[in-house]
Order: sequence, then structure tokens, then C-alpha cells
Amino acid sequence: MKNLKKLSVILLVISLMTFSFLIAGCSSEESGGSASASTSSETSSESTPSTDSESSGLQTDFKFASMTVGGSWYIYGVTIADLMKEAIPNSIVDVLPYQGGIGNPILVSGGEADLGLSFSSSQNWAYNGILDYEGKDMTNLRALIGGLSLPYRVGIIIRDDLGIDSIQDIIDNQMKIRLLTVQKGGLGEAMARQVLEAYGISYEDIESYGGTVNNVELSVAVNLMKDGQADVFIHNISYKQPDFVEMCLRGGLTMIPIDDEQRTYLADKYGHIENVTVEPGEFVGTDEEVVTVGYPTGVIASDRMSEETAYAIVKSVCENLDKLKAAHASLADFDPAKAGLPEMNGYIPLHPGAEKYYREMGYIK
Repeated sequence: MKNLKKLSVILLVISLMTFSFLIAGCSSEESGGSASASTSSETSSESTPSTDSESSGLQTDFKFASMTVGGSWYIYGVTIADLMKEAIPNSIVDVLPYQGGIGNPILVSGGEADLGLSFSSSQNWAYNGILDYEGKDMTNLRALIGGLSLPYRVGIIIRDDLGIDSIQDIIDNQMKIRLLTVQKGGLGEAMARQVLEAYGISYEDIESYGGTVNNVELSVAVNLMKDGQADVFIHNISYKQPDFVEMCLRGGLTMIPIDDEQRTYLADKYGHIENVTVEPGEFVGTDEEVVTVGYPTGVIASDRMSEETAYAIVKSVCENLDKLKAAHASLADFDPAKAGLPEMNGYIPLHPGAEKYYREMGYIK
């Protein structure tokens, strides 16, 4: 009996001890769970800190419209993207391999790209809703950087044996000519129409003189002119453009200027730079300076971009000239002092952030 009582006491003590351990364990688990939640909250906060860029109002995620991979515009875009990433901490810049001179203003205006490369003239047309942008004026476009590259020139290439010095001679003599332009929808074809318009005529007038107007691929136009199967070719040309150099090698071709009154018309109506030149000797047969109109490449954004972001982008490009100019030969003449001028930007408004930078530097007043 005594042994039974002793056993009962021992079992009671063991039960009390087990219950105590269970209580302590539950308390510990509750305490541990609370500590674990607190630690998780701190980790989450540490993993998504507020960056200097975000706290200063700078955008950090960009889509940058350029053109085909490997082309000059894509190289420009990648180079500027690298400069942006150096200037804006933690930024990501996706350089889009599309859509070029006509398409990029549409992408930027519509919010599908944050910034883009553009020709000064085409951004003027987009802003004002004319030509390829008829009825779709994109007044939210803003200029960031103008005159990034040497301007394209509008070239009028003729056969020497036409014996003319101006488009006006064709009109005065109602000459029967074989006129070439590139396919409709390209910038070169738009330039051809504009040049004729500046002289008060159209394709229909050329045809009324007994002439012809053919829209062909650029390579076809080059061969037709080279082989003497066309008389006049109007197109945009870059400095020492290789296919034009080749076209002129055989001789028999030259370039004629756009006259003063017509250059002013084209600058006022279509946003071209009024006085750019084809240099003597740049192409075989062009022995004297030829004055025409042109348009450089620039960078545009929309009014959605913050002032701080636009300022940082412009500053990053204008103050890293060595890196910029090393990227491509056509960027070698970029001059920040001219980058904010109206004629370099197709006469569209500067972004307030860009304007702030150019004013601080004394480039504009």
C-alpha cells in the first residue's frame, strides 16, 4: 500500500513537470513567432529601400526609342543610355530597336517610350499634326537635346546635261524630266514633295510638262541615276553618304542648291534648318558649296517626364562629350551650346528640365 502511494506521488510529480514544460514551450513558441514576424518586417523594409533617385524625383525606369540594332541610331541610343545610367543611380534603360524618324515621336507622345531619337523636322510635323501626322498633333512632345548629329541635307541631284542651276529652270522652261523619289512614307519622299511645293509645283505639274515621277527603292534610284535612266533625284543625304558617293563616281551628275526664298519657306513651314551645305568635293561633280536645308538628329521626351529627370538626362549627355563622340563619327560635331536652340529642335518647346540646364550654362537666355 505504501508503495502504491509512493508511486502515485511520483506520477503526479511527473505529470506536473510535463505540464509545466508544455506551458513554457507554448509561451516560447508565441514569443518566437512574434520575434520572427518582427524580423520579417525589417527584412522587407531593408530589401526595398528608398533610393536617392526616387527621393529626388528622378525616374529610374526608361524605354528609349531608337532604330534597328547595329544602325547609327541604335548606337546613339545605347551610348546615351549608358550615360543616363551613370547619372541616375539604379536606373534601367531599355533601348528599343524601333521605330525610327517617323515612328519615334508617335511612341513618345503615346507613352510607349519615355524618350526617343528623332529628326528635328519630323518632330516639328508631329507636334503640329502635319504631313505623316495629319490630324494627330502631338503637342505633349518636348525637346531635350538638339543637333546631336551632323544634319541630313536635302539633296537635288541632276544630270549635267540638263543644263540647269535651279528647280525654277524646270518650271520656266516646262522641261520634260524623269524625276525620282523613294517610296511614299519615307522621309526622302516627303522632302521631294516639300521642295516642289516651295517652288509652287507638284508631281502633277512635272507630269503636265510631259515628264514622269517614279517612287522607287533607294538602291534602284541610285542605279537609275548612275546609268543615265533618270534626270533628277531628290533625297535626304548624310555627310559623304556611301551610296551617293558611288552613284557620283562615274561623273555626269551634280547637285544644285535650293534657292533663298524656298529655303526660308521650308524652314518656316516644316521646321528645317535653313542654311546647311554640301561641301565642295564631298561628291564627284560637286565642286562648289551647295546651300540647301537640313535636319539633325535629337532626343525628345513628353511633358510627362519630370523636370528633375529631364535635367539629369541633358546634363549627362552635355557633360560627357568624350564618351559621346567616341561612340560614332557623326556625333563628333555635337555642340551643347547649340543643343537648346529652336532650329536644332524643330521649333517645338524645350522640356522645362532641359531649358533649366541650358539657361544655367548660359547657352540660351
